[in-house]
Amino acid sequence: MYSRVQNCKWTLQKHLLTSHRTYAGSILKKKENVSKCLQPGKVYHGFVCSAVEPIKEYNMTAYLLTHEKTKTEYLHLDRDDSNNVFSVGFRTTPLDSMGTPHILEHTVLCGSEKYPVRDPFFKMLNRSLATFMNALTGPDYTFYPFSSQNEVDYRNLQKVYLDAVFKPNLSRLDFLQEGWRLEHSKLEEKTSDLVFKGVVYNEMKGAFSETSSLFGQKFINKILPKGTYGYVSGGDPLCIPELTHDHLKNFHATYYHPSNARIYSYGNFPLEHNLKFLNDTYLSNYEFLDPKNTIVAPQERWKSIKKDNISCRVDQYGGSVEKQNQIAIGYVLSDITNIYETFMLTALAELMILGPNSAFYKSLIEKNISGGYNSLTGYDNQIRDTLFVVGLRDVEKSNFDMIEKLVNQTIDDIFSKGFEKNHIESVLHGFELSIKHQSPKFGLNLLFSLMPLWNHNGPILDSLKVNQLLDKLKTNLMNPQYVRDVIEKYFILNNHKLVMTMVPDPKFDDIFNDAEAKLLKSKVKELSQKQKEDIFAEGIQLSKVQKEVQNLDVLPCLKIEEITLNKTAPHLKHSISGTIPLQMCEANTNGVTYFKGVLGADSLTDQDRQLLPFFIYILDKFDTKSYNYRDFDKYISKSSSGISVIPHVTEHIDLRDQFEQAILVSSHCLDSNLPKMLNIWKEIFAIPNFSNSERMTMLLKNYCSSLTSGIIDSGHTYAMQAARSLVSSVDECKENLTGIKHIMNMQEIQNKYKIEDIQTSVDVIGKNILKGNNLRAAFHYSSTNQNIHELVNNFCTDLCDHDTQDVNRINWIDCKIPKKDNRGLHISMNIPVNFCSKVIPTVPYTDPDYPKLRVLSRFITSKYLHPIVREQNGAYGGGAVLTIDGMFNYYSYRDPNTHVTMDVFDETTDWMTKNRDLVDEQNLFEAKLSILQQMDQPIAEHMKGVDMFLYGLSYDIWQTQRERVLAVKKEDLIEVCDKYLKRESWSGKCVIGSDAAQKIRKDTEAWETISGPQE
Repeated sequence: MYSRVQNCKWTLQKHLLTSHRTYAGSILKKKENVSKCLQPGKVYHGFVCSAVEPIKEYNMTAYLLTHEKTKTEYLHLDRDDSNNVFSVGFRTTPLDSMGTPHILEHTVLCGSEKYPVRDPFFKMLNRSLATFMNALTGPDYTFYPFSSQNEVDYRNLQKVYLDAVFKPNLSRLDFLQEGWRLEHSKLEEKTSDLVFKGVVYNEMKGAFSETSSLFGQKFINKILPKGTYGYVSGGDPLCIPELTHDHLKNFHATYYHPSNARIYSYGNFPLEHNLKFLNDTYLSNYEFLDPKNTIVAPQERWKSIKKDNISCRVDQYGGSVEKQNQIAIGYVLSDITNIYETFMLTALAELMILGPNSAFYKSLIEKNISGGYNSLTGYDNQIRDTLFVVGLRDVEKSNFDMIEKLVNQTIDDIFSKGFEKNHIESVLHGFELSIKHQSPKFGLNLLFSLMPLWNHNGPILDSLKVNQLLDKLKTNLMNPQYVRDVIEKYFILNNHKLVMTMVPDPKFDDIFNDAEAKLLKSKVKELSQKQKEDIFAEGIQLSKVQKEVQNLDVLPCLKIEEITLNKTAPHLKHSISGTIPLQMCEANTNGVTYFKGVLGADSLTDQDRQLLPFFIYILDKFDTKSYNYRDFDKYISKSSSGISVIPHVTEHIDLRDQFEQAILVSSHCLDSNLPKMLNIWKEIFAIPNFSNSERMTMLLKNYCSSLTSGIIDSGHTYAMQAARSLVSSVDECKENLTGIKHIMNMQEIQNKYKIEDIQTSVDVIGKNILKGNNLRAAFHYSSTNQNIHELVNNFCTDLCDHDTQDVNRINWIDCKIPKKDNRGLHISMNIPVNFCSKVIPTVPYTDPDYPKLRVLSRFITSKYLHPIVREQNGAYGGGAVLTIDGMFNYYSYRDPNTHVTMDVFDETTDWMTKNRDLVDEQNLFEAKLSILQQMDQPIAEHMKGVDMFLYGLSYDIWQTQRERVLAVKKEDLIEVCDKYLKRESWSGKCVIGSDAAQKIRKDTEAWETISGPQE
């Protein structure tokens, strides 16, 4: 997976939460009987222990080691946490855009010396209880992390991962499948046209069609043009076909050498076992290879500001084409290895950009000259030369110069006026709260934070001592002269600054298609007769290999007796306060109190309900009875984590014909701030003052502008939601609140309705929803919070002060039964690869057939859908999943062969009938194991019992489901497949992409095509 383009990490909020602030994690009890500690200077299985540091913030000990022979670096974080993590990573710094690191990441996972089977990585997904498995390519690193709570499983995955990276097969056929190849459009016809194929090739075509990803990639290439950042490590689709198999193998020999490796482990499994295995099996067989050629040098600073402009595709579902322009203004700041500067600039960026009290929000967002911040906005501390970027989307080209002047003026104002003390305190409070907030993926979060710094030989142990950094930050930010010096150094006197604009071009896709066709023509023209024969033969050979049945016995797999149930029933107390049902859970929350509430939305009219997501977006952005919106934002930030509000639509766990329609609100705070956090919600329940029409207009514009961001990155999710809406009134409701339909509804509302009408609807929504007798609440708290019950009771009785109604109960809504016609929806979108889905309604969660269908979904994913949709037909991903409400979802992701994929979905029962022998004991067990992998995921303390609160899913029901999963038999899979998944079964289908529906329409299906206003 390419993390720079596919999962772009430019957004400020993501940066702040996925960089230094991901240090938050479950603060577990310190181990009393620590195993034999390693001593600095001593050698353990070929590794010299160079440092041992206690990290008091997190009750853990850090061990830094270096392999004597190869100089491989190893960091172990010893902590009493059962969710153990392991990772091996490499600094991968290409000087071209052929995508070598990305394609290598895929190819090393296609079989190795000890595990010579096709795609052992995906095979292990069904043979493991891993709580996380992945491989990621960034702009200058590639790493392979996994986590597991089971030590046998952990050792199994460790063996597969290490053999994959150090001893991969790197066969030519795997390179052709995963990277790129020329292949005949009709495989067995030599006279048919040659076309480009390949998993990564199609993935990057999809990535480059997403405008935010394209802008982020081009921006980093332009602002850091020297060295590796001037290229696309994930691969430019027009450069990928220049990569050769030999170059890939040579790249591996250099960059995947142990001397260039960084190995990480975390948790409570013994370290010495890891060291012994690494040394004896791999590292002792290598000699040192100086990795100096992989080092990223600091960027030479510019002497003058630069400007650039790029083009992008038109967003068919966005606003008017004339306003689909973007601008980003970026500065190269500190070296990532200067950990305090990076930490300080992270806080500074938040002060400058986030929330209504920040300088750029006031000068840029509230001017209402754009659709809000774009995805580049924020502080990127994941690369050698860190970047600060502020950017706007949906702006008129005529405003580019004005925006640039506003940015300069804002920086001058910050320099002269500094930041308000309250604003600084609110940002610092966020850092302090994040340190205490719990996460079951603490070890993984640490890895993701440390890897970029470690990649550039930064002081990783010092970076873990967050309290020291925070103490220094508190002092410095309160010093006005210090702030002025920082602003002057990094902004006013900084000439390494790029102003980049992006303008949509209606011919963008045509230009790319012409360039791709020209490249294809030149490649074909260069071929000799022998090369043409080889291409034909390799195509046949690859197809044959992809269909071969493999012997997977060489791969390790957990056994049933090695699986233990780690979860226990949470201790929940249910009561009533006022008219509000309460669920209270005392847990190890480390001095933090968590609140969740559900507010029914069933009383809204259909017209008002369309605006419910917008109401959610603006709920904390207006004046309240006691605060103006700026002071309210300060109060929220200084007292809590902020407030979260999302739609909550869920089907009855037992009955398919009833559902709840609501919103879910939540927040958390330090125990000492609980009275303030509850007061925040009292202000909200008193209904904010939505009368500021100028502010409402600005927020509506920003909200509508943000809706289309990420559609292409999550296209399969949108396709499944749209398909479900064709067969379920529950999902039709969800589609109207969160899907493509909502995007189109909001565009219509923005264009047709007066702002006064919208304000009226918002007021009506508030009065209908924000009532004490419409709330049910849940609290998680630690034993040290002595006043929790009194405070919560007072909160509830205050909200219900004027209510005389009975206790609030869930108001289940009867579903409208859709016509049982097989329908399809083609969502037209100008993208080079498509997203497909087919959805079949089945049974509720508690039905005995549900676990059988759940196991079946995993079985056909691994044995049928993945091999055909991904390996044979080149989609980036494909599979099946059963949702909690019993919808059986097929999907494909970045798919170049839509009609083939949809046929594959339809032919499931035919395939099952022909391949019923595949349902042997081992394959059945693997399918069950992959379900247990989902069910046995570690749960954060503040999430215990939440399924009960939200869905009525008790621990007993969950345990019954788990037992039923384990009891599924071969005959059960065949039976439910035939019963529910027949070709003629009632279903909904959706394809997102261009010109897709014409080839997949069937006589028994009624298809509709919708397109955005900019079609």
